Amino acid sequence: MPTAIPTLTELATIAHTNRCSVVATHRRHVLLDDTASPLPFLGMRFGPAVEAVAAPIGPHDHRTIVVAVDRSGEAIAFDPATGRIESDIQRLTALDPPRRTLGLATRPCRRPVWALANLVWLDRVLAATLDAPLGDPPQWLELGRLHPLAEAGPPSSPEVLAHHTRHQPATWAALRAGSIEGTTTWTPVRPALASWFDEGSFARHCFASLPDLDIVAADLHELLGPSGWRRVLSGLARP
Repeated sequence: MPTAIPTLTELATIAHTNRCSVVATHRRHVLLDDTASPLPFLGMRFGPAVEAVAAPIGPHDHRTIVVAVDRSGEAIAFDPATGRIESDIQRLTALDPPRRTLGLATRPCRRPVWALANLVWLDRVLAATLDAPLGDPPQWLELGRLHPLAEAGPPSSPEVLAHHTRHQPATWAALRAGSIEGTTTWTPVRPALASWFDEGSFARHCFASLPDLDIVAADLHELLGPSGWRRVLSGLARP
């Protein structure tokens, strides 16, 4: 009698024990993938012979969880530290790569496109400030031009920039399409990977590819000084 395809719990246990991603095929084989990566399966696509996948998420020298998903969309998360298994994980970003390997859709991103533009701009502002001579940070004329959605010509006031950014009609679908076609160059996801993602996973990976907002803001507050930081803060789009 043939052995049944391993359950998601069994697959997660195998992935944890072997510290690598695993693939279960319809031939009931479990294949190990020892490629070390904090985001296993990124950019990969499996054919219909693969029924389910599981992988540890995160660097091996830190606490990790293991996610497992099958072709029907059922998914679990296993925490090796506690032995706990969760099935209500649809909002878990770590689920995006395993779902995309099987060609499954991911949940939409509820954050707006302008929130990503804010973060890209702050990252550029931080890089420019760190490159400037100590004690002589860039002025608004230079910083405003670094905004990915800045209009042509000299930068306007921070408040006008914030309003312009907030009212951009861009959608995640349009931004992803532009990233794939190469007409949008300011997103942190390369074209091939943008094509592999769907809209929701593309958006979340964009945010995950950039520094944490609170950390960047704290660094800029110190490097730009109170008045310089206030101008940048006024240029951020808000709800």
